[in-house]
Amino acid sequence: MGLDLNDSKTKNKGFFTGFVIACLVFFLSGCTAVQMERSTTRDALQALTEEVSQLTQTNGHTQEQVVKLTAEQSAVSGQLKTQTSQVLELQKSVAELPRSLTALCPNPTIATATCDSAGLRRVIISGDKMVVGELERVWLDPPGLSLTARVDTGAFSNSLNAEGLIEFERDGDDWVRFYVSGPEEESRVQIERRVLRWVRVFQQADREGSRRPMVKMRLLLGDVEESFEFTLADRSHLEYQILLGRNFLTDIALVDVGRQFVQPPYVPPKKIKP
Repeated sequence: MGLDLNDSKTKNKGFFTGFVIACLVFFLSGCTAVQMERSTTRDALQALTEEVSQLTQTNGHTQEQVVKLTAEQSAVSGQLKTQTSQVLELQKSVAELPRSLTALCPNPTIATATCDSAGLRRVIISGDKMVVGELERVWLDPPGLSLTARVDTGAFSNSLNAEGLIEFERDGDDWVRFYVSGPEEESRVQIERRVLRWVRVFQQADREGSRRPMVKMRLLLGDVEESFEFTLADRSHLEYQILLGRNFLTDIALVDVGRQFVQPPYVPPKKIKP
């Protein structure tokens, strides 16, 4: 049989065409794969770039905080150094304090006590009680007068001469106004006192008794300086303006009826003129 050259050529031509097409397909497939790989690489590179940017920003913030903390540490270190210096100065001052105080204090001087015998009063006592005589000089304050008192163990209450006695009311209470005269006529002093109560005093010449006001007066005799109750009455006809009875003597004094002016008189301190 003879070969047909045209068929052979046709077959070769078809084979070549298929080969070319296969090569083109293979090439185009390779290009597509390369493009996809490039796209994936580009996306990964962009993500990496963004991550690096974030890390750079975070690193910047961290560095700022480090700088701030370093500055604060430096400030605290400076304060600590200053405080340490102050403590050292204080310790030095404390160590020098005893010597400074010694320099300020003068040398001790020995005090000598002086006794003013003229201002002393010798109080006569027996056991734990003061001894008084039949008559004693007492100090009545107010009005600040030295008066002679008669001591009467038979009388219960004390009595004071009240001249020009006037009764009146003040803030709902009973008051009295009266005068007390000293040894000298010009020493007549007016006194006002609140009435503690009213009492009735009986005497031989007054069987029915007389109503008298009871007041408190401050009396000084010997070492006694207290307020005592006194009944007020006009005793100007009597020799002594004050009578001391048992409510003064009880638990305070013993009476030596054979003596007079046993206790030294009270002398008020002299007022210093300005």
